[in-house]
Amino acid sequence: MAKTTRKELLNPQDEFITTTSATVKWIKENPSRFAIIVTIVLAVFASGIGFYHWKTSREDSAMLAYSNTSKSSQGTLDVLQTYGDTNAGKLAKLRLARMSYNENNPKMASDYARGFVDDWDREDVFHWQGILILGAEHLNQRQYAQAVSVLADCVKESPKNIKDQALFYTAVAYLGLGKRDEAKKALSGISENFRDVAIPSLAALERH
Repeated sequence: MAKTTRKELLNPQDEFITTTSATVKWIKENPSRFAIIVTIVLAVFASGIGFYHWKTSREDSAMLAYSNTSKSSQGTLDVLQTYGDTNAGKLAKLRLARMSYNENNPKMASDYARGFVDDWDREDVFHWQGILILGAEHLNQRQYAQAVSVLADCVKESPKNIKDQALFYTAVAYLGLGKRDEAKKALSGISENFRDVAIPSLAALERH
């Protein structure tokens, strides 16, 4: 029978005591190295806290600036340029896309909307608003196939009110492509909330 060593007989508590004793011994023998390690750990910890505080403060300042410039395109652009890495800076792209769309500036609207969608990295109401702007701009440029492609996920996954708008834009795109049946299907999927918008278009399709 194999001989059992003392190490194999140690229970978890004994192992803990042994490890602790070894650590204490190493600290006594290497006080300078231990002091350096402690200093580094404390510096890293302090830096982490400082960065978190800076990041939080910056986010708060950015959101305040964003809120105070709700009707100013230049003010919103300033927020984007100053706080581009914050949530407010990203939302500034969405606002600028909407402003550019309302000002009939398709290239700027598409650029800002695409930049926002790429940066936001989450599928929430803001994401889908950006997709709607992209889809609308493709329609304005008569890029009907691109509009259908961009709006596809919006039709499948967005909240009801946004989905209704996406369905209407999709129907318009299908009409542009000469796909009347697909256009009818899209219009038929619109909920009661937007039914008054869909019915005239649907009725016109049914007559032809």
